Amino acid sequence: MDPKLKALVEQTNLADLLPSAPQEMDLRQPVAPPEPARPQPARSTHDALQVTFGGTDMVGKLANAPTSGRVKTFAMVMFGGPTIVFALILLATVWTAPGNSAVALVCGTAISLGLICIWPYLLFRKREKPST
Repeated sequence: MDPKLKALVEQTNLADLLPSAPQEMDLRQPVAPPEPARPQPARSTHDALQVTFGGTDMVGKLANAPTSGRVKTFAMVMFGGPTIVFALILLATVWTAPGNSAVALVCGTAISLGLICIWPYLLFRKREKPST
């Protein structure tokens, strides 16, 4: 080795220049499981139609006490109007079709009356205040 290089190496603190060896990591440590995602809060209602039909949430809000009668009437025309017209057409078809059995007449009439009555019931019934 060249004497000048040897003198330079002796004067230089190589421990400061070179990185130290990495410390050993203990890879056998226990890993905490990820926190489970929080479930959506359960919806509680006593109204069977709100459980069955998702769209009745909006109608349920319309049936609350603070909603004005004009808004309820407008909703009745927009939602109930086409349903009632369809139910009346179904009722007329069931009763005027030749050769219908008694079971067909009873079932058709029951379905038609159910369709005619559902929207006025949902919109104009008296709802209980939700318990908090």
